[in-house]
Amino acid sequence: MMNHKRERDTKWSKRINKANATKSGGVRAPMLRWMAMTAVMCCLLICMACSMSNTDSAGSSPRIALITPAGTGELAEAIRLGAEAAAKETGAELITVEAFPSAGVTYAPSNPDFAAGQRKVNQEHFPNGTYPLSERELAQVDAVSLALEQGVSALLIDPLSERVLSNVIQKAQTMNANGVVIPVMVLNDEFPVKGITSVISMDNIEAGRQAGQAMADLLEGRGRIALLGPDPVNPGLMDREQGVEESLARYPDIHVEPRFVCSTRDSCWQAAKQLLDQQQVDGFIALQEPASLGAADELNRRTSGNNGSKVKIVGFGSEQQQLEQLQEGKIQHLIVQNGFSAGYLGVNQAVARLNNQQVQARVTLETKLVSTDNMFWMDNQKLLFPFVQ
Repeated sequence: MMNHKRERDTKWSKRINKANATKSGGVRAPMLRWMAMTAVMCCLLICMACSMSNTDSAGSSPRIALITPAGTGELAEAIRLGAEAAAKETGAELITVEAFPSAGVTYAPSNPDFAAGQRKVNQEHFPNGTYPLSERELAQVDAVSLALEQGVSALLIDPLSERVLSNVIQKAQTMNANGVVIPVMVLNDEFPVKGITSVISMDNIEAGRQAGQAMADLLEGRGRIALLGPDPVNPGLMDREQGVEESLARYPDIHVEPRFVCSTRDSCWQAAKQLLDQQQVDGFIALQEPASLGAADELNRRTSGNNGSKVKIVGFGSEQQQLEQLQEGKIQHLIVQNGFSAGYLGVNQAVARLNNQQVQARVTLETKLVSTDNMFWMDNQKLLFPFVQ
């Protein structure tokens, strides 16, 4: 009996061991091998995805062109510095272009490895003669053409005129071989042209109000004021004039002369001289940089007389020569916009558009009223001299 029982237990033990062997080897082992292979494949796929992602991010750095008119001075420099700061933060490649009408267009890329060339201005525009452009306008249009040929992804431009901007928009919409419309960010000036992605500029009506109020305060609400500026073809300047008139309309004892047209420093000097020779003028509101400098030249010439020392000047801009006249007291106030912010926000808007993010159609820049008394305040120093570290 004992032997029979021992034999039966041995058979059950063998069956159990066989079942366990089948369960672990026949089921668990293949499953473990499958899980291991799956894990390895997942790791490989992740590594490949990371590699592809790194390659795409390294190769898809947006190239953005900043085009400014030649000879625009400190404001253009402030815009460039702001754009470079934003490009560094966002990883974009910035190509700055200053369009010279005689020597061609010169590229100054932030990336020193970028090989940029020069090209003479093409004078064969508008063969029918319907829209003749000046040499400076032609140079800016050609600068845009060359930038597009270099494969830029977006354009930042401070346009000289509405005609220039119209040409730029047309080129940006037709030159992309992939059928993608290149976004155009307009800096500093605003024109009624369709196809603009975003405008970064000051509120010219509000800036005009600031200028008018500043002059009213200087004259204590009484006197005769002359406006100096170019022809009324620039919407921004027309808005400034409107703002001035709105502000001074509250002062019945202030008389505003019609605008005297002048577009250069010399012509504005002649206009100021003629006005002061013919009638009593207590103040000049200069709508552009050359107008304020021309009026200051005439006041400097009259320094020995009584008239020149009493006439006040309120102008727009922050060029070095204007700041010198402001410090000397020949110009009493300047309406200054933040050029650094214009370039900085322009690049950020362009990068956002390229990343399919929401973009503001219009970004309003802050303006400040700077005087002899506050021009050396810390905040105003940063505004007037952004290139000084």
